Parts: sequence; structure tokens; C-alpha cells
Amino acid sequence: MDLDFWIERWDNGRIGFHQDTLNPYLAYFYGEKGTDLAQRDKLKVFVPLSGKSKDMLWLSQNGYRVFAVECSKRAVVDFFEENSLNYKHVEKDQRALYQSNDLDTPIEIYQGDFFAVEKKDLAGVTDIFDRASLIALPEGMRKRYVAKMADLQDAGIRTLLVTLTYDTAEMNGPPFSLSEKAVYDLYSEHFSIEKLCIKDVLSEEKGLRSRGLTALTETVYKLVRR
Repeated sequence: MDLDFWIERWDNGRIGFHQDTLNPYLAYFYGEKGTDLAQRDKLKVFVPLSGKSKDMLWLSQNGYRVFAVECSKRAVVDFFEENSLNYKHVEKDQRALYQSNDLDTPIEIYQGDFFAVEKKDLAGVTDIFDRASLIALPEGMRKRYVAKMADLQDAGIRTLLVTLTYDTAEMNGPPFSLSEKAVYDLYSEHFSIEKLCIKDVLSEEKGLRSRGLTALTETVYKLVRR
């Protein structure tokens, strides 16, 4: 699945994968259980394959700095405009970068290919929120994605990873199913892994039920780069 696939989906409004509500795991682990509000300006969260996720807005409004990458210009512009955020478009290293003008909502989105992101782009990043990146990729691309993620990170950077698991005979992705074994196979070489929670979410996913799923679980992991 190349960039053109996702750009076409955004350009034609075929974005059933977009969630217009705050992710509850983000709100819990970075809100209720997160760093003290007064210390959050020291933290910078990277959101890969961000789309126009409301999670970025919540992070910025709750004291975190945000850096994201998204291939679709439509998604990036929609994010700022739908949330009534003033922003500017600049060229940095011959790449498109969108930045919020409001110091109270420090958000920076690189519009381009995730695999073109360089380690210097993640300067200051302490955390990564991966709700819809890994599960957006077919099996053949996952090792490349995880290898890139490992190369981008310094030791100690934390990731909150959200995955879905279902019977692949019932539905083709995206989003794609990942077993716990697959997560450990992908990440254990360079990351410590802690399973935080697992939840049956079939009743909450009407769209995925309509595609034939009869069972669906969501699993949340904490990864730390070694």
C-alpha cells in the first residue's frame, strides 16, 4: 500500500477509518495517569500517520508539544481548519511543514512520506502515540516500518501502541489484525514491551461489524526503546 492509496482515500472522502473522538487510552495514560500538568511542556509526542486525528489537538491542549507526519495535504489542512487553529505553511529542508501559530497549541505536522522522516526531525521527542499507524500497514510493510521507528528513536523514548486482533478470514484490512506474537516478533529486538490492557471492542465498531467481523479485541502496549 503506497502513498497514493491513502492520498486518494483522503481526496475522495473515503475515510471511514478516521475516528472523530479522542482515543480513551490516550486520555487515560497521558491524562489521568500522565505526567503532572506543570511538567508536560518538557514532553514532545510524535504521532505517525496522523491523519486529522483529534488526539493531536487533545495532546496540545493538555500541555504536550506535538510533532506528526501525514502524507495527505487534505488531511493536514482539514485538521487545522476544522479545529479553528491558525497555522502557517513553511518549507523546511525542501519539505512541507505545517505549524500552529498559537503558542498554547504547539503542533507541527510534516506533510510527506513517513519513510522520509529523519532522526533530526524527532529532536526533543520523548513519546510516540501509535494508534493507527502499525495497524494501517499490511504484513509486508511492518518490518520496514518498525525498523524505521527503531532508527528514529533514542534510548528511553516511550511508545503507546494500540493494536487490533480479529479473524482475518472474516475481513481484509486496513485496519490489519496483529496478534500479540506478531507484536513481540516485530519489536522485541530493540524495545522492551509491556502489555497494558486488552478489551473487547466489537460492540463499539459498527463499521467493522458491517464488514463481517464477529470478534474484535483491542490491545494496548507500552514500548520503550532500549
